[in-house]
Amino acid sequence: MGGIFNYDGPLFRFLDKAVNIVIINLLFLICSIPVFTIGASMTALYYMAMKLSAGEEGYILQGFFKSFKENFKQSTIIWMIMLLIAVIFRVDFYAVNSIGSGAFSAVFRVGLIILFLVWLLELSYVFPLLARFQNTVKGTMKNALAMAVGSLPMTAVIFLIWAAAGFAVYVFFWRAVPIIILVGFSLPAYLSSFIFRRVFDKYSN
Repeated sequence: MGGIFNYDGPLFRFLDKAVNIVIINLLFLICSIPVFTIGASMTALYYMAMKLSAGEEGYILQGFFKSFKENFKQSTIIWMIMLLIAVIFRVDFYAVNSIGSGAFSAVFRVGLIILFLVWLLELSYVFPLLARFQNTVKGTMKNALAMAVGSLPMTAVIFLIWAAAGFAVYVFFWRAVPIIILVGFSLPAYLSSFIFRRVFDKYSN
């Protein structure tokens, strides 16, 4: 029984992991305030989440800001590209809804949905990939989409993890704000990091 409460016991390891997940979430939220830094913050979030899932977290603050600084330029460029595409999608969806019903609008809407799904595949992998591998912006975005499509079953699980988090926020709304502040982004990133590490390990060599 005493082993449970030892410093190296399962209880303290769990609490240590939980505290680190909270710290990473707070760092992500703070560093995302300027909006244009969200890409760098997301990359650093996944960098530390993958470290946590592998039991290699070390110094949380040092590791987070190390990734944030080293990947700032590339992650910011990628984030701006992804954000611009999202804005274009928003405008296009508004335009097609304004057209009304008809064969043309139906075909256009289906095409937009397919492209939007491709955008989601890219978004789900690009920042974790940047956190794990060094590459050019073009190479990172190309490989992110290829890995997402090439590992669809695992990608589906990642989608489910983030969808479950989004659904919980939608259902509980304002009551979910404390959870969002504490673990709203770091917990889904941590859970999905187990899958990302399995996918990325296939390409590590």
